Amino acid sequence: DTGVSPGDVGIWIDPIDSTNEFIGGREDVAAIEGIAPGGLRSALVLVGAFDRHSGVPVLGVINEPFFQRDPQTHRYTQR
Repeated sequence: DTGVSPGDVGIWIDPIDSTNEFIGGREDVAAIEGIAPGGLRSALVLVGAFDRHSGVPVLGVINEPFFQRDPQTHRYTQR
């Protein structure tokens, strides 16, 4: 329960970073100690909800849309 009525909730979707990486579609950037420094695997998306009257955030989810690519289907899984 966010404490905010559904009619007072605003939603935003924000590509947190790596927009240029997404546009470039680079898949050849190796992870360093499990962290992707560039390329598609570094792209993150934030989906958030906020109280439209106060602007206070009430919920947020971060997604990695290009977490892992299946070598056979070439499709990505996300997390």
